[in-house]
Amino acid sequence: MAQFTPVYGTITSITPMQTADGTQDCTLLFFVMTQDIGPVTFTVTPLTYVEGQETLKPGDPIVAFYDSSVPTPLIYPPRYHAVLIAETDDGLFAAFDYFDENLVNSDATLKLNLSERGETEVLMANGQIYYGTPANHYLLVLYSTTTRSIPAMTTPEKIIVFCSE
Repeated sequence: MAQFTPVYGTITSITPMQTADGTQDCTLLFFVMTQDIGPVTFTVTPLTYVEGQETLKPGDPIVAFYDSSVPTPLIYPPRYHAVLIAETDDGLFAAFDYFDENLVNSDATLKLNLSERGETEVLMANGQIYYGTPANHYLLVLYSTTTRSIPAMTTPEKIIVFCSE
């Protein structure tokens, strides 16, 4: 099973990826400064999901998720392939993981409580309203606070449901 690791930081620059035989116009390098691990580079391809299809630019605070089960080159700064990127300018936190039938993530560290008043926006990856239960799917969860329990509980502000296999 894929293990998605978040990296929070601020975009410092964006450039097209250069290869030995020229520029790859459809692959970008996002240079990100983090508080925890310093500079990190992310490759962003047309297959990278960007929450809300935002056009990101230098200075934007983001969270980028990469699959930590995939081999990465041992270079500095580290370079990861971004699977998913979300802007975090509203002080939001993000989780991208598989959530089971109880809306608990794969390592049992986060449990989702859906608001009965409809305060949680639940969308499909294409931006359309999701009418089913988000349980048993990979979810991008945007939230601001959690309890101090184990697992931590949150009522998310937004959930993006990834319906593909």
